Order: sequence, then structure tokens, then C-alpha cells
Amino acid sequence: MRALTDRMSYSIFAVLVGGILLSQAIALGLYRTDRAEAVADAEGGQLANCLDGMVGAIEEQPPEVRSMILRNLKERQVTIRTNAGHEVVLDVYERSSLPKRDISPAISVPPFGLVTTPPPEPKTIQVSRQMKDGTWMKFYAPVTATDALREPGFLASLAGSAAVAILLSAWVLGFTTRPLRRFAAAADRLGVDMNAPSLDEAGPREVRLAASAFNKMQRRLKAFVEDRTRMLAAISHDLRTPLTRMRLRAEFIDDDTVREKMLEDLQEMEAMIGATLAFAREEASQEAIEPLDLGSLVAKLAESAREAGHPVGLLPPARPVRIMGRRTALKRALGNLMDNAVKYGGAAEVALTCTGESVVVTIDDHGPGIPEAEMENVFRPFYRLEASRSRDTGGTGLGLSVANDVVRAHGGEIRLSNRPEGGLRVAVVLPLETAGR
Repeated sequence: MRALTDRMSYSIFAVLVGGILLSQAIALGLYRTDRAEAVADAEGGQLANCLDGMVGAIEEQPPEVRSMILRNLKERQVTIRTNAGHEVVLDVYERSSLPKRDISPAISVPPFGLVTTPPPEPKTIQVSRQMKDGTWMKFYAPVTATDALREPGFLASLAGSAAVAILLSAWVLGFTTRPLRRFAAAADRLGVDMNAPSLDEAGPREVRLAASAFNKMQRRLKAFVEDRTRMLAAISHDLRTPLTRMRLRAEFIDDDTVREKMLEDLQEMEAMIGATLAFAREEASQEAIEPLDLGSLVAKLAESAREAGHPVGLLPPARPVRIMGRRTALKRALGNLMDNAVKYGGAAEVALTCTGESVVVTIDDHGPGIPEAEMENVFRPFYRLEASRSRDTGGTGLGLSVANDVVRAHGGEIRLSNRPEGGLRVAVVLPLETAGR
């Protein structure tokens, strides 16, 4: 039941199919009732007219001919009784509903009568007439009607019409909900690629209006990101000139202590400006997507870190992990995460595992971890945890921001968690099929 309500198309289809089946059942019930009445009325009229003609023929014919006529009537399941007096029919359930215009006027007046038996017995026509010799002769003929469900091919045609209606409803439903799937796919693409193709503004008026509004939103978001990137790049670039002048002036300060502190501050500012420029370049990057062996890429990063004297361990994957992605961007993101683990956790332990349709790169350290309340804040640009990540370590607060942007651009996510044995675990989850769209 939950599967039917989980998707709108399934819910609508279930309602349509239920409505079709209900209408078919109601129509079938009405058809059976009306048809049975109509067939009974028609057959009853024919029988009554036939009996009317036969009564006169029986009375006028000689005995041998009369016997032949009676045999013919018996072949039509007509019961004939004779008695010496008129038998009055009491407690009649229903007077015949046969239209009188369909019955000969000769039996519409005494001494003839038409009665029907109560359900569920079949309707019966009764004709009573007094013969010339004073004898009463009664004719009983059942009125039978074949059930529509027993007619050859009726159920097959009914099932066929219902199947055609259901298939047509499914096709119309699929055609109607197709724009919703297009919107969902476009929104998913926009979340990982601001330069994704615009929606095709085609279809019904409502769909065209919605597609046009979505495309306008995408253009505004793209313009906003580009303006922000240009602003960051311009500010960072323009600050380099006065910083250079300040560095030159600091060199002429006689006091060694003051000079060293000023040069350290200038060096930190230059590092922040460099990181900001790198962040801006990453935002505006249009690096091509290519097939990547993620296991090989991570192994090279770990090897480079060990060559630089950093304690980085690696648990390689059991099989090659191939994705589509941007090589330089992923190297920068994963390199930042490994550097953070070494700086703030003393060492990094890297592992790759495949889980269904995703690959997970886990980076564990042995540091103090991150408070649960700060898990989301650390992804904000220039945000620092003063308790564990001071400026003295050289951090600018952009490492996790850059890594998070790169991973999201590849359709993945970064998950942070504190390990029970101590330290922080960073899990980079990348979808195998859609990484780097």
C-alpha cells in the first residue's frame, strides 16, 4: 500500500483503475438487469401471442389436429391443464409488465389472464380459456432469459474493453506526469552543475510557464554565483598590491620583534588571500569531466603525503573504482581533507569501500574531533573552530568549504562523525554512476 502512495503517478493510476473497474461493475449490473427484463418482455409477448392463436386453433380443429398442436406447444415447454370449472388464481405476485401493445387484445380481457411467479422462479405466462364444451383449458409457458455473463465471448469482450481503458489511462498518466520527472531531473542537475542545460519550454501552457520560471531561476542563481566569484577574485587580487607595499615597509623596521610579528601577520593575510583566490577559481572552474580511477588517485595523494613526511595510511579498495569526475578538483578536495587530518589529528588513515551504487572514501584522524553542534558550521567559508583549529596552524577556514563544493559538484556529500575510540571520521560519498555529471 505504501508503494502505491509513495509516488503520485501510482496513486493517480490506482484511482483511475479503481474508477474504471467500479464503473464497469455498475454498468454490468445495470445491463444484466435491463437486458433480462427486456428479453423476458419480448419473449413473453411472443409466447402470449402464440398461445392466443393456438387456443382458437385447438378449439376449431378436429381431435387429431388438436393433438398435434398440443405436442408442438409441449415442445416449447408449455404445460396444459384442463378442469371442469374456472380456477381463480390467488395471491398473484406480480401482474405481467409486458407492454399490452405487444400482446393480442384477445387475451387482454377475460377469460384470459397473464401472471408471473415470484423470484427466483422464472416468469410464467398463464392463459386460461373456457372451451365450447364448458371445459377450462390452461396454458403455462415459462419466460426464460439467458444471463449475459453466460453468452459466448461476453466476458472476454468486457475484459478486453477494461484492459484497453486501463492501458490508455496508463499511457495518458505517463504522458501527463513526464514533465514532473523532467523538473526533478533538472533540479537535481542544477544542484550539482550551475551550467546544466535549461529545460525545454514545450508542452501544455502550465508546463511551459513552469519551465520558463525554472529557467529564469537558474539564470539568476548562475548570475549571482558568478558575481560573487568575480567580487571575491577582484578583492583578493586588489589586496595583493597594498600587502606588497606593507611587506617592503616592514623590512625597514629597526625593532626585530615588531618586524617579525608584522611579517607573520602579512604572511597570514597573503595566505588567506591566496586561499580566497583558489576558492574563487574553484567556483568558476570549467574543468572537463573524464574517466577516473579513484583508487589510483587516492593512492597517489597518500604517497605524496608520506613523501612529505606526513603519517598517512591507506587501505586500498578490493577492486578498481572507476568514476567520471574532474581530476584536479577531486585531488584538491581529498588533499585538503588529508591535510586537515594530519594537522588537527596527528595522522590520517584512508580507506575506500564500495556500497551498492556509491563509493565511500573515509579519512580518520586521532584528534579531538568536532562538537556535534559544529558539524554543519565547519563547511562555511572562513569558519574556524578556535578550540582545536587556531590560526597558528596556518588554516584559513576554506579547506572544508572547497572540499564540500567539489564533492557536491560531483553529486556526492561529505559526512562528519566522531569515532567512539576518539578522533574525527570524514566520509566522502560519491555516486558511482553519476559522479561528476
